[in-house]
Amino acid sequence: MCRGVAAPSIPFRLSPHNRAAAGPAPGPPFPLPLRPPGLRLPPGGRARAPMEEPLALHPVKLYVYDLSKGMARRLSPLMLGKQLDGIWHTSIIVHKDEFFYGSGGISSCAPGGTLLGPPDSVVDLGNTEVTEEIFLEYLSSLGESMFRGESYNLFEHNCNTFSNEVAQFLTGRKIPSYITDLPAEVLATPFGQALRPLLDSVQIQPPGGNTFSRHNGQS
Repeated sequence: MCRGVAAPSIPFRLSPHNRAAAGPAPGPPFPLPLRPPGLRLPPGGRARAPMEEPLALHPVKLYVYDLSKGMARRLSPLMLGKQLDGIWHTSIIVHKDEFFYGSGGISSCAPGGTLLGPPDSVVDLGNTEVTEEIFLEYLSSLGESMFRGESYNLFEHNCNTFSNEVAQFLTGRKIPSYITDLPAEVLATPFGQALRPLLDSVQIQPPGGNTFSRHNGQS
């Protein structure tokens, strides 16, 4: 019985003459998709989508007013035994409006629009990505919780408490400590302690602002 012997495999190659006769190599069975507009191929060949637009930045400023109009600087050494440069009221300027807190709750106006007039100084707190819509919602929540009008206290929960809270929400930065430390400095003196029962009842609400409303931003 004869056993068949497999024929050796011979690689088949087209000569230049035969390759020309065979015609061009067949293309893919379906058309390749075109590169979408806006995509680019970096080294490595993977397509990247266009970069997202950066969020808009909105400047945030702190307006600082001396309610004593210079009297604190002149009289504090005699009355308190130490130098105070002012009795500070502050507000936050963002999205083209001024926002502040007093015994009437959260209020707003055009920058410098209260009867206090222009600020004595302006502190640049940086920029925020918080949109106006989100900011107004945030103010609404504050006005219904921490910063209702009846929560106002001259020493412990005042306009500067509000400015400090809002500044940190917008920029992550606190307002200057010489402002927030003022009540403690006054109460650390015998004169401040003697006057505290009277001063605790003082309510400050700069005239000229509009009470903040949840539904329309201002009322």
